[in-house]
Amino acid sequence: SPWCVPTVIGGVKCVVVHTDLREAEPMAWDFVMNFARDNDLQVAEACLVPEDKPARR
Repeated sequence: SPWCVPTVIGGVKCVVVHTDLREAEPMAWDFVMNFARDNDLQVAEACLVPEDKPARR
């Protein structure tokens, strides 16, 4: 899903969940948040900035 993207940030495996999911699919948002809470997962609100990629030559 474009709203839930598995990734690694600072060496930590995580899933980035876009807040647009909350409005588009409230039940899916609640499922994700409840899953995190029930499994004692850390939840943080953040703004991710894409990493700089080397310029192509």
